[in-house]
Amino acid sequence: MRHYEIVRIKRDGAVEIPMEYAYELGLLEGAYFLIEVDTDLNEIHMERIALPGKRLAEVELVVEDRPGVLAKISGLFGRHGVNILFSESEELSAISLAGIVAVVDISGVENLEELRKELEALAEVREVVLKPLD
Repeated sequence: MRHYEIVRIKRDGAVEIPMEYAYELGLLEGAYFLIEVDTDLNEIHMERIALPGKRLAEVELVVEDRPGVLAKISGLFGRHGVNILFSESEELSAISLAGIVAVVDISGVENLEELRKELEALAEVREVVLKPLD
């Protein structure tokens, strides 16, 4: 359900969300939100990615653009106990590659470096960036 509320911006761009909505949305200390900003339209969109207590990482991949590659990556994540919370991909058609960005829960991952190495070892993967989020 959509609600509309006029709020006044506080210092340095801080926005105070009315408590009844903050509670419903899970706006809790330590929660993770994806913020999408469109400067052309002067709009912002927030989407809750995870509640507090999770250990998150951002994964950026450049991969061959062909069927089955995403399934292979997802399978590897599953074997390592990684939960995909958000992902987006974009075709780089001029060079037959695709870019993938994902936010993942790595709470169950014991060795992040091993996960990175296994991603890099996949024949279809060209580049890997794996950044824990604090």
